[in-house]
Amino acid sequence: MRRFAWVAACGALAGTPARLWPQAGCPDAAQADLAAGWDQYRADAMAAARTHFQRAAARCQNHVGAAVGLGYVALRLNDRAEATRWFRAALATDSSTVDALVGLGLLAWRAQDLTAVREMFLRVQALDPANAEARDYLGRLPAAAGPAPRPPLVLPDSTEYPARTHGNHFDVRTAQGWQPFYLKGINLGAALPGRFPSEFPDSATYSLWIGEMGEMDANVVRVYTTHPPHFYGAIEAYNTSHPDRPLWLVHGVWTELPPRDDYDEPVWKADFFGEMRRVVDLLHGRADLPPRPGHASGRYTADVSRWTLAYIIGREWEPASIIAFNRQHPDTASWTGRFLSIASGTAADVWMTRALEQLIAYETDTYRAQRPVAYTNWPTLDPLHHPTETTADEEVAIRRSRGEYVARAPREYDNDAAGLDASLLVPTAAFPAGVFAAYHAYPYYPDFMVLDSGYAAARSPEGPSNYYGYLQALTAHHAGMPVVIAEYGVPASAGIAHLQPQGWHHGGHTEASMAAVNARLTREIAAAGAAGGIVFAWIDEWFKRNWLVMDFELPAERNRLWLNRLDPEQLYGIMALEPEPAVTGVTVTERRAAWRDIAPLYASADGARVRAAADAAYLWLAFERGAAPPAAALYAGFDIIEPRAGDFRWPGQMGPRLPVGIELALVWTGEEARVLADPASNPFRIEPVRQDLPGGTRLRTRPVTDNVPPGLWYGRFEQRYGSPYLTEPNDDGWFDSLRVVTNRPRFGRDHTEYAAVGYDRGVLRPGPPPDGNWEVLPEQGIFEVRIPWALLNVTDPSERRVLQGAIAADGTFGTQAVDAIGIVVAVRDQAGNWRTWPDPGSAVERFSWRGWEVPRWRARRRPVFAVLRSTFRELAPPWHATEHAR
Repeated sequence: MRRFAWVAACGALAGTPARLWPQAGCPDAAQADLAAGWDQYRADAMAAARTHFQRAAARCQNHVGAAVGLGYVALRLNDRAEATRWFRAALATDSSTVDALVGLGLLAWRAQDLTAVREMFLRVQALDPANAEARDYLGRLPAAAGPAPRPPLVLPDSTEYPARTHGNHFDVRTAQGWQPFYLKGINLGAALPGRFPSEFPDSATYSLWIGEMGEMDANVVRVYTTHPPHFYGAIEAYNTSHPDRPLWLVHGVWTELPPRDDYDEPVWKADFFGEMRRVVDLLHGRADLPPRPGHASGRYTADVSRWTLAYIIGREWEPASIIAFNRQHPDTASWTGRFLSIASGTAADVWMTRALEQLIAYETDTYRAQRPVAYTNWPTLDPLHHPTETTADEEVAIRRSRGEYVARAPREYDNDAAGLDASLLVPTAAFPAGVFAAYHAYPYYPDFMVLDSGYAAARSPEGPSNYYGYLQALTAHHAGMPVVIAEYGVPASAGIAHLQPQGWHHGGHTEASMAAVNARLTREIAAAGAAGGIVFAWIDEWFKRNWLVMDFELPAERNRLWLNRLDPEQLYGIMALEPEPAVTGVTVTERRAAWRDIAPLYASADGARVRAAADAAYLWLAFERGAAPPAAALYAGFDIIEPRAGDFRWPGQMGPRLPVGIELALVWTGEEARVLADPASNPFRIEPVRQDLPGGTRLRTRPVTDNVPPGLWYGRFEQRYGSPYLTEPNDDGWFDSLRVVTNRPRFGRDHTEYAAVGYDRGVLRPGPPPDGNWEVLPEQGIFEVRIPWALLNVTDPSERRVLQGAIAADGTFGTQAVDAIGIVVAVRDQAGNWRTWPDPGSAVERFSWRGWEVPRWRARRRPVFAVLRSTFRELAPPWHATEHAR
């Protein structure tokens, strides 16, 4: 055996095995330990990984795989001497173990021994010419020590393009000629837990992901920005080994918005256009990018241009920015270039056309190559007219016309005040690759998707669907041009940020319902006549932020260190990246044994116990009643800030007075568990508005009929922050439910008023992880609950920071680091008797947990993986173009 696949294919820094080759003469148990070791390694559980590798080594003398695993554990822990010893032990048994050579090369790089770097990675390259790690590190060496120069660029006799637009779909060139191609894609973000988005994974992780995407039967992967060289090496390696089912690349060119909304600002525009050229060069394997903050860099030698289907430039442009630019250039309406022309547009339409021209011209002139192009768009800037979507100025005017005093403009984008219209783009004869429209379109936002009566009346082949109605309108407007839904999907978060009539909410899905909805959206995109869809997203990304919770994720730069289960943006992943659970075990029964290894906060002589634990997503509590009678209700109170402040009574003034003031309370009544807040600690206030205005119009609702969330409500209400968050002592027993407004009140252009919509996010879903938050074993008298940190006003569990104080000068809410949280518990039995912990007169126990700078996490396929794989295979036609020709 020349090469051990478990590291080289999957694990120099963060991977897991794709295949585990058995070693001759070793028992199956050694192989099982090896597999378990890589599982733990990928989850960043180095101690557990080392234990499994050590067991594999003990079960089989000179086990090369075990030695390699122990070497990488030591490398991760920065124990260079130990890592060197294990890698050399592996090579002593098999001198062609590529993974050990890679490990030694990485050690040499850390030591800046460039001679050894060159030696090790040249040996790797000799054994494995396609090894992306070798290519990457050899490319980083100074010219004097680096690899051989690239071969001369040989241009084709005429411009070539591996893909083209053809009517409303794509074609790709194959050995049999042009074949239709339908995009079944996955958007790839790459920020692992604890990482910023510019901290990219290693080649092993990319290789694993790309292989899994192929297994899922996707035919496209989309990236938004430049990735490191080893990503493109992994694409090249996969497609070379799968010529009949390549994974095509749709590549983005990222930018932020320009200063002062001036898209012609020289420095900004030069950087954006320069990034276009860099992307083109790296796709052709001819870029050498120096290190830049926030960007990938390195020597790019993998030519993946023959598998690059298209470009989508830019980001979701903000309506206010587009409106401002159009106002700066009111007379700009048309333009004609070598490759594109546009007539009867806006200044922003023209600017997008000229930006695409820059990209096309550079690739054509430099490489005599082309491919279809688009710019990013989304429904807030679509070219359609939406009568239910007023601008901010229109809404204010309507409300004032009804006699309402409007203190401030609504906090919302002008989602139908301007548009970008890709249908105006016309390719010239010099650009046969063609143009298309690319939209990020989700079923729950903007509000016109929910409120428009035409969309509400639409039916797809599978039933009522506002989303299908919108897609039909969108594709009809772009008739004769491919429309790609370049982002779509729903997240598996506990929290909901926007409600949708068919239940396809922005959050609030179990993993099973997430899979079912994403599959249906995939089918409806095809049925509506789109050219393909690219689901969002491959992995969960903890650094993401959503409008409803982002102001309470503080410090903002640390939200990447913990998983906010209330934040939908963090939980779109086909692959769940979740914290290592605080208590191990699949079932409550299994976890019961693990709980008993945790010292109780409270212990009574009759066997009653209260325990607590913490991980990067939840505060866990477990209650065992022992010999006491069954509970009719259970209460847990949380003294977050100050024992002398907060409410000293349980909600509703039930039961005895508390020994400390509590800011938040958990109440379980057998059928329901919910978190309640003392009003001073409630993040939001829900205020009635427009209750008695003369001449008011009838209030209209768009009811949610499926996946109805707890506490669903409609009405004339608006949401305000509950700041300042200053806990005050009281004993009134008054606690607020944690209601939030997800869909704010809206006004149509015909003056129709649409009700605000919201739900109670404090109601916890019953059932086991990953979807449920609480479980009961009545016979054993066990109650277990997992409370998302944000429901306890914890703004950063990694440093035990909680919400408290006034708004700072920069507009952020006050926070305070705490050493521990006081926890009190009470049980009311069927006869109405109360029992409390601590006992009367005893001290309140405080629960503390260890903070972290590197979160412990693990990866897991969600059900959506298998469901979308089946959906992709069922889409007719499948349009997996094979054996494409240049």
